[in-house]
Amino acid sequence: MKLIFCSRIRKSDLLGNLPGAIRVFDLGLTSGGPFFDGLIRFASLALNVFRVAKPDPLGDVPFRVALYRFLFRRRPPLLALHRYLSSRQPDSIVSFLNYPNVALLLAAQFGTGRTRVYVNVRNHISASVAGAKSRRMREMPVLMRNLFPAAEGIIAVSKGVATDIAALTDMPASRITTILNPVYREEIFQLADARPSHPWLTPEGPPLVLAAGKMKPQKDFETLLQAFAWLRRDRAARLIILGDGGGRTRLETLAETLGIRGDVDFPGYVENPFVFYRHASVFVLSSAWEGLPNVLIEAMACGCPVVSTDCPSGPWEILDGGRLGRLVRVGDSAALAAAIAETLDQPPDRQAPANHAERFSLASIAESYEFLLSGKGDAGAQPAED
Repeated sequence: MKLIFCSRIRKSDLLGNLPGAIRVFDLGLTSGGPFFDGLIRFASLALNVFRVAKPDPLGDVPFRVALYRFLFRRRPPLLALHRYLSSRQPDSIVSFLNYPNVALLLAAQFGTGRTRVYVNVRNHISASVAGAKSRRMREMPVLMRNLFPAAEGIIAVSKGVATDIAALTDMPASRITTILNPVYREEIFQLADARPSHPWLTPEGPPLVLAAGKMKPQKDFETLLQAFAWLRRDRAARLIILGDGGGRTRLETLAETLGIRGDVDFPGYVENPFVFYRHASVFVLSSAWEGLPNVLIEAMACGCPVVSTDCPSGPWEILDGGRLGRLVRVGDSAALAAAIAETLDQPPDRQAPANHAERFSLASIAESYEFLLSGKGDAGAQPAED
């Protein structure tokens, strides 16, 4: 199977890590202009001539309105993508994340020949919409409902996401395949055994609480900081939050306000988070919603005890309903603090979560993708139900 990575390429630290067998095809950036705008208007009209716009239950936005906003504000490279599909005629193409999913399905409206089109949904859309401030995210369900039926199949990263897609799009569960994230791989253990560079990654210090993720509302690090403040009332401890984002200054200010800034560190983006997992006393996921959180699986693979919110969706499935790590209500800082304290006082067997993480192995999940994209079947899809 040949793999070709199509993208609007921007500067990325990951491009240099792609295997040599993967070719990269740059779709380029759309410049707009009168001709492009006119073409987009024509395409939008053509899509809607025989279509009755379905109201969006989360905002009553007609499909044509959401479509116009997507086209004119996001400027997807539809012509380049359609040109690629027409000239190269790949057997299958799969997109990931909301923007590429919509762009691919719009480009596919012009025809894809023999190419099978799949879209991959990586987050719980209903929860994302409920927590969204942007109109763009709030309009995603109506775009999904009108465009997703045109795909050969839909890929969800968890059962919870699959159930959500079925509810939002009215598509039968048989059209939705659940394929887990390929997180577990052998190089994780080499990286975890690397020499620690952070001064807090030592056995002599107080217990270390670890979290990781982009600093945005979805991750709800505010609740984690409040929980850590509760924890610090009774014991010495330190907290490291890996990652960066627009909310970092606000989180640093909150740590100052709570009086815990001296025991909280924000190292930003790190190339090797696995060495942090290996030396942490407990890893905490405080998210308000997810799809299938990779960081939780990575921490388990490294043998780190975990605590998580029971958010939609993923943690319940990953932690086997709480058997492999404590689950607490979203936004409950007191319950989160108690779960962290209980985990520190009664550390679980580190091997059981590590063994469970093998479910997410790169090899087995790659086989599922190859089976699905080759047109042989549904990759042994898990049922779309919680």
